Amino acid sequence: MKKNNIATEFIKHKFIYIIISIYLLFISILMITDVISISNFINNLALLVGWIVVLYVALVQLQKNREDNQIAKREEIKKSLEISAFREINKARHEFSDIISSISVSYLKLPSDLAKHFKDPKVFKFNKLEIMMKIRSQVVNLSGALLNFISTIETNEIALISYHYYRLFITFRVEDIEKKIDNFQKYFENIKKEELLVKEIFLKFEEYCNEIDEDLWNIGCWLHDYRIELMNSMLGDIFESKVPVRKVKDPKYKTLIELATKEKVEKELKERESKISKEKI
Repeated sequence: MKKNNIATEFIKHKFIYIIISIYLLFISILMITDVISISNFINNLALLVGWIVVLYVALVQLQKNREDNQIAKREEIKKSLEISAFREINKARHEFSDIISSISVSYLKLPSDLAKHFKDPKVFKFNKLEIMMKIRSQVVNLSGALLNFISTIETNEIALISYHYYRLFITFRVEDIEKKIDNFQKYFENIKKEELLVKEIFLKFEEYCNEIDEDLWNIGCWLHDYRIELMNSMLGDIFESKVPVRKVKDPKYKTLIELATKEKVEKELKERESKISKEKI
């Protein structure tokens, strides 16, 4: 490839060929007409070869400098796109995390709010209708935040193609929790408040809420992992340092990088697509 580029440089400078050809013809004529001796001819020929070598080296260096400049320019553009992508993604991720956190807190408080209501219903209100309306809005807000997150990623997809499996994994988990919240809404709607006074039913209700809270908390943690991975990959070389990744103490919890491997996500994607296809039949 480089030889072709160098040859192209020679072709671009046709006048060099003309000068060399004229010079070579000139000294050849001088030798034939005995104006110069064979030794002088050889010396001049050697001088010509020397200049050709020098010119060749200069053209090689010129081509190398051009390639280096092009590489540097591409890297500069790439880094600029990565920084811009990280800024936009981090903003969408932050908004997404805030919504997840607010929903998570509501499920964490729900059992205790209900328990307080049973102890003192005059002070602590527990309006089922209001709670159900809130649950419906949570699903809408969660879907909207996910859509905004995905749209932002797709806008910067060329810079984020290496992290595609992380995005798919998070999307799957959000879709799962949306279904779980939807099922909880139906469960909560069909159960009477008085029934929740029964200890076994209340404990089941509390377990349901804690399960949703934990799933949302995990998604929030995976979004944090996503941010750290992007930051270290895109900005680490600029600042010559990296942010420490999240270390999980409890073995039942895993980080995004541990869970969202290419093989696992591809397998889950195929399973989900197959399930959707069967449901349509």
